[in-house]
Amino acid sequence: MAKTQISNADLVWVFTEKLKPFRDCAPTISIAIVPSEDGWTAIASRNDSSHHPGCAKRIEQVQGELREIYVLAKD
Repeated sequence: MAKTQISNADLVWVFTEKLKPFRDCAPTISIAIVPSEDGWTAIASRNDSSHHPGCAKRIEQVQGELREIYVLAKD
């Protein structure tokens, strides 16, 4: 199945929505999507990662789910 192209900003929004139900991720967590060899990678700020260590695992899980669905659109 072909992956859906999505903008960086929209992918950040999808990530934020997916993380909302988890108590170990603060609603204000800052996520960045950066291009990588695997297509893209989601990262949280160092400050957020250190204050919410359980959230890093959630980000990896959501990243795995969303990588199956989305590819970054060429800007």
